[in-house]
Amino acid sequence: MKLSQFGRITLALFASLALGLSITACNPSFTLGFVYALNTKQTEGSISAYTIDSVSGAITQVANSPFDSGGQYPVADAVDNRSKWLYVVHEIDNTVVQFNIGTDGKLYKNATYNTPGTYPIAVTIDPASKFLFVIDSYAPGFNGVAPPNINPLQTNSTPTQGCVVVYPINYNNGTLGTPVSDGGQSCFPIGTPVVGSQPIGVAATPFVNFLYVADQGTHSVYGYSVNYTTGVLTPLAANNFQAGVKPSAIVSDQTGRFIYVTDQYQNLILAYNILSGGQLVSQLNGPFATDLYPYGMVVDPRGKYLYVTNYNGNDVRAYTINPGTGNPEAISGGTYGTGTGPTCIALEPAYGRFLYTANYLDNTVTGFELNPNTGSLVTVLNSPFPAGGQPTCIAAAANGTHPVQSITP
Repeated sequence: MKLSQFGRITLALFASLALGLSITACNPSFTLGFVYALNTKQTEGSISAYTIDSVSGAITQVANSPFDSGGQYPVADAVDNRSKWLYVVHEIDNTVVQFNIGTDGKLYKNATYNTPGTYPIAVTIDPASKFLFVIDSYAPGFNGVAPPNINPLQTNSTPTQGCVVVYPINYNNGTLGTPVSDGGQSCFPIGTPVVGSQPIGVAATPFVNFLYVADQGTHSVYGYSVNYTTGVLTPLAANNFQAGVKPSAIVSDQTGRFIYVTDQYQNLILAYNILSGGQLVSQLNGPFATDLYPYGMVVDPRGKYLYVTNYNGNDVRAYTINPGTGNPEAISGGTYGTGTGPTCIALEPAYGRFLYTANYLDNTVTGFELNPNTGSLVTVLNSPFPAGGQPTCIAAAANGTHPVQSITP
C-alpha cells in the first residue's frame, strides 16, 4: 500500500486444499505461518510480527515485536515463494530492506537497497521468486517534483514519470542484485512523461510472462512482457489500457488469465482478460460493484475467490471468480466487517485458510477464516488484534515446515 492514498484518505481450478484442511482440523494446534504488519506512526517505521495458530487462525505477536523496519514510512511488502525473506519498501527514504524470516517468525535485517528513483510505492515478486519489482513514483531525472501524496490537492505543472525497478533475487540468500538495465537506465519507464502521472500498484502474472502497473495519473494500466532470463521489461505493443477514474489496487488471478483493478472513485472492480500477447480486454458484464473506497485485493491460493478491502466501508467483500469468464461474482452475504480503515489484505499461503487485513485508522489487524468450499469468511476469535500505529500494509508467510500451496494452469 502507499502513502499517496493515505494522504487523500485522511482528507476525505484448480487444486483443492480440502484434504489438508480436514487433516489439520483434527490435529493439535501448531504455528501455521506468520503475519507482518507495517506500522508508520513513528518517524522510523516498524513491523509487527505475529504467529498464526493453525486451528483458530488467531495471531500472537512474536518475541521482540515490533521490529524496526529499517527505513522511513514503510508502505509495501512482499514475501518470496519459499517464505524465507520479507522485502519492505519505504517511501520517504527510497529504500528496500530485506529481512530473513526466522523459524520462530522473528525478523533479521539482512540488507538495505536504495531505489534509483524516488518515492517507491509498490512491490511484487514474480511467482518463481526470481525478480523483485519495485515501483518508483518518480524515475531518475524527475526527482525534483514534490510527491503528490504530500498534498493530495496539488496539481503538478511539470511532466512526471514513474518507473519499474527490476532486482534479481539471489536464490541462496535472498539478496538483491544490481537493478536490471534499460539501455543504460536503472529502471524501466512507465508510459511517457505526462502531467500528473502517478503509478500506484503492480502485479506479475503466473504462468505467462507479463507485468502490469496501475497508474492513477493517467487512469490506466500499463503492460510489459518479462524476460525471466535477463529481467528485461518490454512494453506491450498496445500497453496503455483504460482503468476507470482512480485505479488503486491491481492483482492477477492464480492462472494468469485475468487481471483485476479497483476504482476508488466509482467503487468498482474492473476485470480484464489477458490475451496471448498480454493485451487486456474488459470483461463482459463488468465492471463489478464494491463497497465504499476499495483499497486492497487478494486472490486465494486456489484461484477461486477474490477479496477486496473497502476503506470507507470498514469491511472486506468476497467474490467467486467464474472459472470460464473470470468475472468476480459477489458472494451472497459476503460483506464482512473489519477494523476502521482497512487497507492491505493478505492470505496465509500454507493452506490458504486465514485472511488478514491491516486497519489504518484503529491500529489493528483483523483475521478471518476462509471456507474453501464457499469462499465465505468467519471472523477469527479475539479479532481484531493490536498493531503498531497506522499500519499501511500486511504480508503473510508460511511456517518453514509447511509448503506453500500452488495450483497448475
